[in-house]
Amino acid sequence: MSKSIFEDVGEKGESVQAAPGGAEAVRERDRSRVRWWLIALALMVVVQILVGGLTRVTDSGLSITEWRPVTGMVPPMSEEAWEAELQKYRSTHEYQVQNKGMSLEDFKSIYYWEWGHRLWGMLIGFAFVIPFAFFYFTKAIPTGWLSRIALVGALGLLQGVIGAWMVESGLRDRLDVSQYRLAVHLGLAFLILGAIEWHVLSLGRPDWALLQARRRREEPIRLLAYAMVGVCFVQVLMGAFVSGMDAGGSYPEWPTMEGGFYPSDTPYHPFEEPGAAHFTHRIVGYLVALAAFAFFWRARGSGAAKTRLWGKIALGIVLAQILIGIATVLHGAPASWAIIHQFGAILVFGGLVHAAHQTAYPKEEKLAG
Repeated sequence: MSKSIFEDVGEKGESVQAAPGGAEAVRERDRSRVRWWLIALALMVVVQILVGGLTRVTDSGLSITEWRPVTGMVPPMSEEAWEAELQKYRSTHEYQVQNKGMSLEDFKSIYYWEWGHRLWGMLIGFAFVIPFAFFYFTKAIPTGWLSRIALVGALGLLQGVIGAWMVESGLRDRLDVSQYRLAVHLGLAFLILGAIEWHVLSLGRPDWALLQARRRREEPIRLLAYAMVGVCFVQVLMGAFVSGMDAGGSYPEWPTMEGGFYPSDTPYHPFEEPGAAHFTHRIVGYLVALAAFAFFWRARGSGAAKTRLWGKIALGIVLAQILIGIATVLHGAPASWAIIHQFGAILVFGGLVHAAHQTAYPKEEKLAG
């Protein structure tokens, strides 16, 4: 039976037993090492998302016109090489319309953002493959976890391909990459981050403890937490459309848009019209807040103290992110505020995934009465 990337222990949980003596100590040591490796990977993914955001807001993403996974790790090393790269960039629509006459020094500034984004992605690949091979051949990967961790690696490889596919869309008659492909690229990054976080949280406890926790689930709260994460993920995708169409700073007012509920003379096409995308991003943000409040309210009655705590945390971080979003809009969405807002999105998504994991595997027995 196939399993979700977020799934942990199997249905035959009763068969999982703690190993005796020294064998159990070795298993726990290996489990801890794998867990810390995944934590390091998660932090690298966070950095990659932020660097990707800065690459987008600085209009640097199309500065490298070729996908060279190996030779691309080295930037131009001579003035002639730099001139050759700039000449390739001059053939793009973005240069001809937006950056015509750009100096070599200005080109270097945008080139290094995109080069850094690609290089960091390659380093993430190495940081996955080398330890994965080591853990595999030393049989340190916990039983039942090989396919789950390998799937994360496969998604990382797919992400590299999608990144190249996204950039290719901007090298045609466009000023920017396709907002659809940008949404796929960002969405997959958050999916990978969420999967790693889920695995890190699960590996922090023995399988037998997870199995016991599954029997203590409070289903209404768990399903509400999952729905909250789902709405937040939709909001991340809408943020990609806003960024992809440079719609964040087009309406520097709140709560209105052009003095009204919805900008006049703007067809409602949230994936094509900047005003409609901006409006939808606001509305979905309110829905995330509503979901967080519903989770908080329902978690108040939970028998697990940690579930009640995460109900408060979830609502708090969502409201804080909304305030940051409002400030970003009122400032016209400059790069500084935009990247703060994106970092906030990472914290919110991570926090909500943590809350959902707590409801899936409650750490405390439900209190009687």
